[in-house]
Amino acid sequence: MILIAIVAMSFSCSENKELKKVAISPNAFQVKAPMDQVVTKKGIDINFKTFDKNSYKLLELLISGTYGTTVLKAKLDHIRLNIHIPNVISRHAGMLTWELIGNGKTIQKGTFRLLPNTKTLKTMENYVGPRSIISNDRDYTMLVSIPVDSLDNMLPDKTPLIMRHQFKGNITTTTQEITTGFAWQRILAPLTTGRLITGSTMETISSKELVVDVFPDIATAFKISENSNHNYADGSEIITLKTDQIKDRYGNITTDGTLVTFFIKDNLDKRWQTTGSTINGYAFAKALHPQTPSAWTIKGVITGMVESPELNINFQSIIDQIPFTYTENNRITIGPLTSYLGQLVPDGIPISIKLNAKEIILKTKNGTATHSYDTKMIAPGTYDLEIKTLGITTVKPIILR
Repeated sequence: MILIAIVAMSFSCSENKELKKVAISPNAFQVKAPMDQVVTKKGIDINFKTFDKNSYKLLELLISGTYGTTVLKAKLDHIRLNIHIPNVISRHAGMLTWELIGNGKTIQKGTFRLLPNTKTLKTMENYVGPRSIISNDRDYTMLVSIPVDSLDNMLPDKTPLIMRHQFKGNITTTTQEITTGFAWQRILAPLTTGRLITGSTMETISSKELVVDVFPDIATAFKISENSNHNYADGSEIITLKTDQIKDRYGNITTDGTLVTFFIKDNLDKRWQTTGSTINGYAFAKALHPQTPSAWTIKGVITGMVESPELNINFQSIIDQIPFTYTENNRITIGPLTSYLGQLVPDGIPISIKLNAKEIILKTKNGTATHSYDTKMIAPGTYDLEIKTLGITTVKPIILR
């Protein structure tokens, strides 16, 4: 067996040496130069017009295209000699450069194009963006269409396709030509809010539906108002702050969820805020009435966009005076405190009493509050007692015994 292998190798080497000694005539091999043709998944045969059976094994076809360079060998089929370009090359559109080489020397060369198959189409890829735009005369979205043939090759320039978009029942149709594989179109933003639907077609293929949302432009100035059962400073009533319907300059209602901040300042320059989100263009927020007479200045603001004119609200005291009694056992009873309808004030209203520069805070229960002074802690005598609650202050002399 070893002897047979050695003999076979010797024969092969001697055959190759003999082939290398053969001088190939420039006219011995001539191929039928391939012409421009449509891509195919079957491959391409390059046939020889003239060839030499004794030296064809020295031939190589160097072919270069979009996806690289490949070396192919010639094959003899009875009385025909050809070189087969495989489908991994023939299925991709583009320019191919070929060179027939024999024994290291160029015999023949040329180029040809593989063209997309415009008669057998596969899909239409569509892209649109941005997917949300603003309703004004500045914004737009862009629709891009990329049709391909059955072998996924992009189609040639100047190939027409139809692009459409629909908004609130109105359909706009335009014809665009492909450039470097795709066609595109700018779609200006409509001046009303809604959903913009896009699509493209070409002969037997269609794209998927893509949707763009059109949102309102920047809100314009709006007014605010208040709603409350009364304007007494009782510390328990809820006041509702609300906007009128907020719109952009084209009359589109602002997007639901737009945050409106109500900045509040009182006559003592204390500041705080409350917020509300829009629903159908209206925003609502709530605040608690003050416990003392106050004057509020309120402004509604959509941050970075717009603010409302100021709204002024005045709250008046629910009491005119502070009734209190003092007994000989040094017990002070403040109240009963009654509100604007004669009803008792809510529990928990703070009452400040100050005696000899020492302040004590009491809380109402059933409209009254009590406190007893211990003469072990404070010397007996006559003092001025200052009582302050609900924005009213009164000073009365008392005698501690």
